Amino acid sequence: MKNIRRLIVLTFLFVLITSYFVGGNIVVARNYPVNIIDDLGKEVVVEEEPARIISLAPSHTEIVFALGGEEKLVGVTEYGDYPKAAQEITNIGTITEPSMERIIGLQPDLVLASELTPKETIQRLEQLEINVVALAPESVDGVIETISSVGELIGQQEEAVSLIAEMNDKITEVREIVEKNMADDERPKVFYEVWKEPLYTASAGTFIDDLIHLAGGVNIAHDTQGKWPQYNFEVLLAQNPDIYLVSHESEASKESVQAREKFQSIKAIKEGRVYPLDADLLNRAGPKLILALEELAEVIHPELFN
Repeated sequence: MKNIRRLIVLTFLFVLITSYFVGGNIVVARNYPVNIIDDLGKEVVVEEEPARIISLAPSHTEIVFALGGEEKLVGVTEYGDYPKAAQEITNIGTITEPSMERIIGLQPDLVLASELTPKETIQRLEQLEINVVALAPESVDGVIETISSVGELIGQQEEAVSLIAEMNDKITEVREIVEKNMADDERPKVFYEVWKEPLYTASAGTFIDDLIHLAGGVNIAHDTQGKWPQYNFEVLLAQNPDIYLVSHESEASKESVQAREKFQSIKAIKEGRVYPLDADLLNRAGPKLILALEELAEVIHPELFN
C-alpha cells in the first residue's frame, strides 16, 4: 500500500513539473525549443511555440489542419484548397512564386517550405530572422516523418503521434493482405502516367512508387533514371503493363487513353484496366496518402480489396 501511495505522489509531482495551470485546467507543456535538421540539411531552432504559420505547399497545409493547428495558419499558397476551410486563409501566391511582400506583411514566426520553394525566398526570410523549415518527403516513410516533424514544430505532438499510428495501421493492413495472398512474381505490372505528351511517370524515390508497391503492384518505371522521368514509348510497349494509372493532371480520361491509336497493343488498354486517379489525392505528400493507398489497392487488386 505504501508503494502504491508513493507511486501516486510521484506521478502527481511529475504532472505538476511538466505542466502549468491555465484557468484551473492542467495544460501539458510543449517541448521547446525544437531543434530540427530540415530536408535541405539546414539546422533550424524554434525557440517557442509558433502562433503565426505560413504554409508554402498544399501538403503542408493539409498536415497542419490534420493535426488541429489550423488556427495558427495565417497564409497558404494558391492551391492550398483542402480542407475547404483552407480557402479562407490569406493567399500568399503560388508554390513556385510566393509573394515576399505578403509573407512579410503577415509577420509569421514559422514558414513551412517545400522542395519547390525558391531558394531566394528561403534566403530572404532567413535574413529577416524568420524560421523557415523545408520539408520535402520522397517516400511514404518520409511523409510520416514530415507529419512527425510538423507536429513537433507547431506544438501538436500528441495529435501527430495519433495520426501516424492510424496511418501505420492502414499501411500494415494493406501490406499484410498483399503479402498473404501473392508472391512477388505474381504482382501485376503497373504504369503511372503523370503527363501524356510527352509521356512522364514516377520512378523510384517517389511516394507514388512506394504506394504502388504497398498496394501490391510493380511499377514498371521503378528503375528509370530520375524521379519524374520522361518515359520512352517503345519501352512502355515492351513492358506491356497490366494496369494503366492516369493522373488527372495529365488531362486524360479512361476513354481518351483507350482511344489512343498507338496504345492498342498494351495489355491494360485491351483489357480495359485504365484508371484515372485524383492527382490531389495521390500527388500530395500528406495524410491523404492513406486514402490514395486504399484506392490503389482496390484498383490493382479488386479481388482482395473490393
